[in-house]
Amino acid sequence: MKIVPKLFSKEDIKCRVDWINNPVVNSTMYFDLPASEEKTRNWFKTIAENKSRIDFTFMGEDGTYLAMGGFTGISEEHRYAEFYVMVNPELHRQGIGKRVCEWMYNCAFLKLNLNRIYLYTNDDNVAAYRIYEKSGFILEGTLRQHKWKNGAFQNRRIYGLLKSDWERQDWKKNNEDEFRLDTANQ
Repeated sequence: MKIVPKLFSKEDIKCRVDWINNPVVNSTMYFDLPASEEKTRNWFKTIAENKSRIDFTFMGEDGTYLAMGGFTGISEEHRYAEFYVMVNPELHRQGIGKRVCEWMYNCAFLKLNLNRIYLYTNDDNVAAYRIYEKSGFILEGTLRQHKWKNGAFQNRRIYGLLKSDWERQDWKKNNEDEFRLDTANQ
């Protein structure tokens, strides 16, 4: 299956809302629930000119929404950003998350010229952090009882991937041209 990346656009709002409200997705992420199209349209307006983040949508060739993700808190000075991703809840465990993540990591180091990307994940989100560890992320620590979710405090793991770690990966790309995005519909 070919994965087609694009910048997040207003046409993607309904799908994002549906996913955020899906228990499979929101059980491990921290969104203000329930999500609504109105709140998400307002969010989209506030991020449209925000230079410290970039958000993507990943489509299948047939127009199926496969995943969404991005980088937030981008610092040009320190060359780091926080990474996030969510995969279509109907398509989990098909390798889509791994492929989308690798595309995004390559984009971070080739296109955005970052030196470090980092992420947070719940201690019990084993499927997610196994993908990150296999991609070269290093567990940098655990924030004990850091977030309240599902009636209990959750431990949060923080992972980091440095450009020097990325350079040693066999899935690393070298061609920045692969990360040009169509911005016509933004």
